[in-house]
Amino acid sequence: MTKGLDLIARFEQFAPKSLAVPGDPIGIQIGDATKTVKRVLVALDVRPEVVEEAVALHCDMIFAHHPAMFRPAKNLNYANPQFAMYANVIRHDILVYAAHTNLDSAIGGMNDWLAQALKLSRVLPFIESGDEEHMGRIGQLPQPLSLKAFVAQVKQAFNVPALRVIANDLTRPVQNVAILGGDGGKFYLDAQAAGADVYVTGDVYYHTGHDMLASDMPVIDPGHHIESIMKTHVADLLNDWSQIDGWGIQAVASTLNTDPYTFM
Repeated sequence: MTKGLDLIARFEQFAPKSLAVPGDPIGIQIGDATKTVKRVLVALDVRPEVVEEAVALHCDMIFAHHPAMFRPAKNLNYANPQFAMYANVIRHDILVYAAHTNLDSAIGGMNDWLAQALKLSRVLPFIESGDEEHMGRIGQLPQPLSLKAFVAQVKQAFNVPALRVIANDLTRPVQNVAILGGDGGKFYLDAQAAGADVYVTGDVYYHTGHDMLASDMPVIDPGHHIESIMKTHVADLLNDWSQIDGWGIQAVASTLNTDPYTFM
C-alpha cells in the first residue's frame, strides 16, 4: 500500500521544495499524508467543483498546482465558500497537496511543458538571478514567423479563443521565444536581455503593458490558465512512477476548466 508521503517524497525528488519562491505555501495543504492513497486527481486549482469531482471519482488525494490556502484563515465560517470547501475536503478525508513555484522551476516541469507545447528547441532558463532564478524558459521556433502568425500558433497550442497582444508591430519576425507560465509580466526585461523576440506570459498589468511597448518588447498574454497543461503531465508522471515502483495507484487529470474568465 502506498501512502501519500511516499508519493510526495518521490515527486519532491523531481521538483524539490527548495526550488519554490520563499513564502510560497506549497506542500501538504489539508489532510493526513500517512493515509493510503489509491487514486489521485490532478488539478490546476482546488475549487469547490474540483473537490466534488474528486469525491465523484473516489479520489483519496488532490494534487494541485495552485495552493488551496494562499492566505491563512482567521475562522472557518462555512458561509464563506472557500471555508465550506475545506470542510468538504476534510469530510471526505481527501489529502490535498500543492506544487507551485517548485514545479515552475523544475527541470522538465511546468515551463518546459509550455515550451514543448510551442514546439521550441534549444530550451534554456532565462531568469538569471533572484528568487525566480531559472524559472522561465527561452527557445527557438523551427523557423521565423510574423508576430501575427505566432499569435495564432499560441492560441492553438493552448486552446484559448482570445488573448492579449502588446506590440508595436504585428508584422515583425520572431523566432526566439521566452515563456513563463502564470503571472510573469515583471520579467519582460529579463526575456529581452536573454535575446527573446517575443515573450509569452500571463496576467500582464496595464501600466506594465505601457512599459513593454516603450521597451519595444512584444508580449503575448494568453492568460494564467494555460498552466492547466500540468494536469496531464503530472498525472502521467505519477502513473509512470506507480508502474515502476509498484505503488498500485491511479492518477487522473481533472476535466474541469477552472479559468474564472469568459472570453466574449
